[in-house]
Amino acid sequence: MDRRAAISRIGIMLGGTLSASTLSALVAGCAAPSSDGFTPQYLTASQLDRLARIVDLIIPETDTPGAREAGVHRFIDTLLAEYLPRAEARNFLDMFDGWAADHAMDGRTDDELEARLMDVDRSWAAGTEDSVWGQIKSWTVAGYYTTEIGMTQELRMKPFAQARMDMPRSEIERTWAK
Repeated sequence: MDRRAAISRIGIMLGGTLSASTLSALVAGCAAPSSDGFTPQYLTASQLDRLARIVDLIIPETDTPGAREAGVHRFIDTLLAEYLPRAEARNFLDMFDGWAADHAMDGRTDDELEARLMDVDRSWAAGTEDSVWGQIKSWTVAGYYTTEIGMTQELRMKPFAQARMDMPRSEIERTWAK
């Protein structure tokens, strides 16, 4: 399965699971801060690095930049710091640390981490994994596809292009509806 098929399936799975606070952040324009001089607002540096590795395995770099390059990990830090209720953000952070320890996420190579996350994903799909993984996937997809990279390079959206109602289907590039 290629990345686009996986993203399509993830989108279908997660379509109804975005929380009100996540939607609020997206509507309010919560964007990933620039990487220039970025310091995490809510996560520690090691938590941010762990999260960056995880989101980049969810949406890896292919012919388009991956989630890490799009700044999804910084988006999630901003979401936790500014948009989620404090209790919800703290609860997620405690669960994230416990989840990472339970699954021995730190100290693994990228290949080992990817294999571990595939196991976690299978368990999550079967209903035996907790909600941390689902939340990370949901925020990753929402964060990536609302960035300029996700919209213009992955989806190839052209927001200011002239409307053509008679466009042959063969001329249409990638779209969310394909």
